[in-house]
Amino acid sequence: MNALFRCLLKLFALVLLCGAALAQEPATCTQNCPAPYVPNEFWTTQYGPARANVILAATNFLSCPSSAYALCYYSGPGAVARKKRGAGALPALPCKVSGTDEGFADCRCFAETGVSYVDINAIRNTEAYVETVRVCGVDGADCRNLVSDELPGRVGALAGKTADLPIAPACNYLQADASGKAAMAPDAELVSTFSFARAKQYGLAQTDCTATAAPYAGCMTASCAYERDAKGKLTGFATCRCPVYTGPFQVGQANVSCATSDGTVWSAAYAPPSSGSSTAGQ
Repeated sequence: MNALFRCLLKLFALVLLCGAALAQEPATCTQNCPAPYVPNEFWTTQYGPARANVILAATNFLSCPSSAYALCYYSGPGAVARKKRGAGALPALPCKVSGTDEGFADCRCFAETGVSYVDINAIRNTEAYVETVRVCGVDGADCRNLVSDELPGRVGALAGKTADLPIAPACNYLQADASGKAAMAPDAELVSTFSFARAKQYGLAQTDCTATAAPYAGCMTASCAYERDAKGKLTGFATCRCPVYTGPFQVGQANVSCATSDGTVWSAAYAPPSSGSSTAGQ
């Protein structure tokens, strides 16, 4: 019965999405854009809602240039991660379930600037999601994405052409406005996305935690605030309020324990084995 109910919900959401797309092209936001935040409760894939942070293909990662963002890919237990040989010390990035709302975790993340990537399946702002699917397609392939960013230097050089794709509408929701807030999420000074900014420090390997469903933080597009020291200066980190979801997942570090303690969870995502995706960004 639960499976049937979820299926009906998905079908209803799809009908609403398609109906809205036919009613107004290419976007619904025509005034006071980007649109105000409304939580996205759609099952954006068959594996779960936006907060599940599901990745089905590399094109799901939409490329968003020149924006401040939070990188929560390495957040989790409070202990300092083991550093790679020859690398500098790694900071503690605890991701602790909220004491007032177990549906969320407060995660310490890196504060970064530059190009980052948004998982189209994990856009938690309803309007941003609808606008983006209309322009980019459900898999993100019709907008600049992780794959197209590689075309000019690799495939494009061989084929004698480069990708000419639009930037995803979701990218407009990442940048803070004059009030200092980004429209993607409530009270967001910056938004959690994904990048390879710390890949040299942490490597690119993952730990598979799909044997048993467990809680994890789906930080993609979560609301974040800059961390400041006692004098009000930025520390280079951010605190993000990430929704907690229960299911299989992958962690963006090698040889770590899937289990956590002391009320912490991993910041993680889920790439199903058949999806062909090897990166789970959040």
